[in-house]
Amino acid sequence: MVVFHIVAFKTRSATGLQALREAFLALPQTCLHPVTGQPYIQIARGGRQMSTEGKDRGMQVCFVMEFENEDDLAYYLDKDPVHEDFKNKAGGEWETLDVVAMDFNEGVF
Repeated sequence: MVVFHIVAFKTRSATGLQALREAFLALPQTCLHPVTGQPYIQIARGGRQMSTEGKDRGMQVCFVMEFENEDDLAYYLDKDPVHEDFKNKAGGEWETLDVVAMDFNEGVF
């Protein structure tokens, strides 16, 4: 069953935000499945946060990713070395101040 991963970021600087955005959108090409060696992130899209509702908690950019199944998402979240490197840079040199992440299966409540 397809799994969606939503993540939003707030960074200290525009430079950090630019680097984070570029690296995030490269993940579908650089994250490889541990068995097949092929890319396993089906879709990664994102953009600048533009809601006017005042509920964004300061997030500046948000992304939506799609995975074929929960096993692929679990590998991405907890084991993928490319994603681990991304998380380390996000918390370090890209000066991420806050992150919100959520996952869901469409239609499952």
